[in-house]
Amino acid sequence: MESQSFIEKYKITDRIIWICLVFFFWYLIVGDGFIGMPIEAFFKSLKVSDAMRFVFMYTQTICGWIAFLILCLFKKNRGDVLHDVLPKKKPNSFSKLLKGLLIGFLMNFACILCALIHGDIKLYFDFSPAGIPLMLFALFSVFIQSSCEEIWTRGFMYERINVHYPLWVAILINGTVFGLLHSFNDGITPLAMADLIFCGIGFSLLKWYTGSIWTAFGVHTAWNFTQNLIFGLPNSGFVSETSIFHMDAVNAQSNLIYDYTFGVEGAIPATLLDLFLGLGCLYLGWKAGRIGELFESKEQKNAPPEVDLLTE
Repeated sequence: MESQSFIEKYKITDRIIWICLVFFFWYLIVGDGFIGMPIEAFFKSLKVSDAMRFVFMYTQTICGWIAFLILCLFKKNRGDVLHDVLPKKKPNSFSKLLKGLLIGFLMNFACILCALIHGDIKLYFDFSPAGIPLMLFALFSVFIQSSCEEIWTRGFMYERINVHYPLWVAILINGTVFGLLHSFNDGITPLAMADLIFCGIGFSLLKWYTGSIWTAFGVHTAWNFTQNLIFGLPNSGFVSETSIFHMDAVNAQSNLIYDYTFGVEGAIPATLLDLFLGLGCLYLGWKAGRIGELFESKEQKNAPPEVDLLTE
């Protein structure tokens, strides 16, 4: 009989701490580091306008997608790894993406409307048709950035933890990690962190209820694009160099309705909406008799376990 290695004996690759370490290594060190730094240097070397340079900030997150695809190449059964993110008629349909885009726009617009009514921000229109090509490219770039965060949190981490642990564990952990990824953004506050964690959990529950990560792609993309490139507000601390509307920064103010530095994500309306998104998914899942799914792992459902992303 062959002796088992330490990793095999204690099933280290099944543990949550191991999965989190794999996540941080591939997403941050390989993606943002080894792949991201040369891509960022390339974009910085281009002689372009400040507006285009800002859009490239979103585009360069393609490095996270590249790292994910490289990880998939390590596996013979990469179809199992890519299954969750490849667009299909079911469940990852184009209609799910469109529904997500609509939900994300309405949620963000509701937060902005609260800030406008409360008098915390003033917006003015300053856009010409000549800027349409840049806006279309910006929308594509924001999709790259948003979907990149989703494939690693609601894709890799969510699915990998759920192999051996109940789904609710995967949802809480990836939602918390999603919030912590923004820890060093400008203007982060305890309220903003709480909102981002609620957001991560809400997006996870949305994926669970709809059965499609593409719904989360849509919500995330529309949220970021709406506040940053349509209305020109800070997106988690990042201020846009180009937008359809512009904020009167001199008269903007921070309070529980709007955060001057972090944007709507650092205030009560966004926190409540993200909380309601998750609760709404739970309610609809309960009505459909699906709550029991949250307490099952893939092993318990007798589903074939996903291929380990490190060892075969």
